[in-house]
Amino acid sequence: MRTVNIIVEGPTEEEFVNSLIGPYLSGFGIINAVPIPIETSPGHYGGDIRYEKYRANASNLLVSDPTCIVTSLIDFYELRKDFPGYTAALALPFRNNSVQLIEQEISNDLNNPRMIPYIQLHEFEGLLFSDIKGFQTYFPKITNHIQYVINRYPNPEMINDGAATAPSVRLKDTFTIIPKKYVKPFHGPMIALENGIAPILAKCPRFKNWIDTIIAKATAQ
Repeated sequence: MRTVNIIVEGPTEEEFVNSLIGPYLSGFGIINAVPIPIETSPGHYGGDIRYEKYRANASNLLVSDPTCIVTSLIDFYELRKDFPGYTAALALPFRNNSVQLIEQEISNDLNNPRMIPYIQLHEFEGLLFSDIKGFQTYFPKITNHIQYVINRYPNPEMINDGAATAPSVRLKDTFTIIPKKYVKPFHGPMIALENGIAPILAKCPRFKNWIDTIIAKATAQ
């Protein structure tokens, strides 16, 4: 079975891969899904990824194992402008198309059929709004506010990327009701694990298509 190397932004996505994506893929016989955090500066991980770092990581992984699948889990929200196709992507009217264009440009640049570029629309936190369960379990006082967002966006991937309305911003603002500070590396995976991957796959078509593509390539003979 091929190794699936998943380039991630930082510890939050790393834990998400280890706790949810990896176990789900293991149900298809893929027992070696490995998150690869990108070092953004010496000794630091998380966000602000330069494309040259992303490209170098992907290229090295593809060369080091000629059978592995390489993919990524990074956010479109606050993506750096040095990613290929970025300027043209922002000119498109729909952000779903913007992300697809950048992914295609990455694929063209790396030019390897074992590479599956994936950019989360709009960011990891959007996936948390797939279910209310995790919030009910750990933060019952904010469930009404979270439920309002869930009801408004049947597809959590469409929660927009504005500076005041991005999923992470909504969470940070909502947490002040408790009051508690939203700490992404801690609270994000905790809520996601309680929700489980099933509601994410059911409500987030881009995410589901990505997972299905990984399974298809990793299990192909």
